[in-house]
Amino acid sequence: MSRAYRITVKESETRHLKAGDEICTQLEILEILPPVDMATLLRNELKNRGFEEQDDGTMTRQDGDVAVTIDPCSGEVTVKAATEETVNQEARRDATGFNDVGPNEGKLRDRVREQLKQDLDKKFEQEQSRLQTKATEDLEKHLNEIQPEISQIVNQVTRDALKQKAQQMGTVKEIAEDPESGSLTIKLEV
Repeated sequence: MSRAYRITVKESETRHLKAGDEICTQLEILEILPPVDMATLLRNELKNRGFEEQDDGTMTRQDGDVAVTIDPCSGEVTVKAATEETVNQEARRDATGFNDVGPNEGKLRDRVREQLKQDLDKKFEQEQSRLQTKATEDLEKHLNEIQPEISQIVNQVTRDALKQKAQQMGTVKEIAEDPESGSLTIKLEV
């Protein structure tokens, strides 16, 4: 005669999850001066805006979970968002068996444990997806915030390069800048 029995199996697991997203673009800086001089102007402007020079020559600024890296020589801009989190998940399953308590109970527990591991994996996949979505949203938000600043940096470097080029071409008589419109007028005597 067989007996019915019920077993409850509970599993918990902790994982450290990481997610990230990045985008690369190119600054559109006019080559008014030689590339080395343009890179120097860009590097100086980035330092004024809180960027720090790295060992490889790039300039980086960390804004929370988002890092902005600009290579002054090539004009390449990389914006990376990263997030990480330690997640604990639990799963529980009940199972009923209809055989004698003994070897069949062990097999039933093993089957239920395997199902629990699959359940935990699905839960962690959902958490990973949530973290990835958060990283992407952080990146998009930061891109919207930093685009005007990047434009200002490019404009300032262009203005500085034009002023230097004008000095190389002759005697500068007058420089007029209109911050509202962004226009720059340089009168020089050649």
